[in-house]
Amino acid sequence: MFGGFGVRVIYDISPIGADPSRRAGLARVAENMAERLYERFGNDVRFSATGSLWATLQAEEVLARRTGWRSALNDVGLLPRAVHVAQQTCVEWAKCTSGPARYSAQAGNFALTQVSRLFNVLRRPVDPKALEWADIFHSSYARIPQQVRQQLRGQHLLTVHDLTPLVLGDEYFSSDQIGITRRIIDSVQPDDWVVTVSESTKNDLCERRRIDPERVFVVPNAASDELFYPVTDGNRIRAVRKKYGIPEGRYVLSLHSMAPHKNVPRLIKAFQQFVRQEKPPDTYLVLAGGLGRPLEEISEELSLQPADLDRVHFTGFVKDGDLAPLYSGAEAFVFPSLYEGFGLPVLEAMQCGCPVIASDAASIPEVMDGAGIQVDPRDVTDLARALCDFLGSRATRRAEAEKGSRQAQRFGWDKRTGQMLSVYDKILEER
Repeated sequence: MFGGFGVRVIYDISPIGADPSRRAGLARVAENMAERLYERFGNDVRFSATGSLWATLQAEEVLARRTGWRSALNDVGLLPRAVHVAQQTCVEWAKCTSGPARYSAQAGNFALTQVSRLFNVLRRPVDPKALEWADIFHSSYARIPQQVRQQLRGQHLLTVHDLTPLVLGDEYFSSDQIGITRRIIDSVQPDDWVVTVSESTKNDLCERRRIDPERVFVVPNAASDELFYPVTDGNRIRAVRKKYGIPEGRYVLSLHSMAPHKNVPRLIKAFQQFVRQEKPPDTYLVLAGGLGRPLEEISEELSLQPADLDRVHFTGFVKDGDLAPLYSGAEAFVFPSLYEGFGLPVLEAMQCGCPVIASDAASIPEVMDGAGIQVDPRDVTDLARALCDFLGSRATRRAEAEKGSRQAQRFGWDKRTGQMLSVYDKILEER
């Protein structure tokens, strides 16, 4: 029965999305976990997507492409599908029009979003027969639906990745982002089972919800061995540099969504301070990510001026297959985030053999555990000093890269899967 065998699982893949080329972070973790569960359980795992109507419709596309993946989705229905199509039409219309037409499209999108949310609240997103069949329902992100609470009492599990919007508040996050996180966290009940990805996130959760810490398990994230590994082929690294327009010379890499709490303005100021102090020739700061948004939009969001961007290069979205060469070609990876639930890019960089400078906040010290250099993310001078230490000494970079590679070996998908199966066993022992 236990040890992962004879257990029937419904795993919710709400974060994955239908486009594999756009997956990063949370979506990639959810997808990798789904793949591992399918490898272990085969026909004894089914997949749902309860987070929203959009998530369910995206999951339909994912399951249609995945050989052998069995569905636990309940049919959305014709009217909600029509509302979703109309909503997407309004979104596209708002992008390509202006004036009153654009305002009408935005108003239509707002109204239809509220209708879509109402449909999502009222519907039964999981196939009832699948729930009768299942032993455990595991959500990779979305809150546990009432339908699941009623049919699988005490046999559901929620993965909480972070509470960052609640911790940092409206200085860094929109009201919508804060609201989404608050709804997920407020849904956690005292007798629920929860997995967090770090001790830091577990502490955040237990401070905000009345839940027994013994029912909250820490299962750290992992980085894919297929995507993140040291690249020693100079031709591959040069090809990726050319593809993303990275100038000749040395570069320091930072990779993330460019959200305000990632602390990009302070990173740029620290890099400028390093350049003024050390006057290094042909050394650049490469900012990768941003999900393909225009540079002007990112600059406006982060309050950056053209003068701030001297020796700073934005790549835009980076495809999965290009990440390992990008990490491997960097002199250092810098990640001064103000707060993280885990800090997956730090692990990815270490796994690629790239030395790391990162924040000393929240979960990141757990991931690094003495590998690399940690800095106060709000102290520009501290960050600039770390850049000077790293870029001024090849021996330091080599030593920290070796520490990082050893630290990365403490994580992995085999380990994460085994820990998750142990949580399933615990739940079933107490049902």
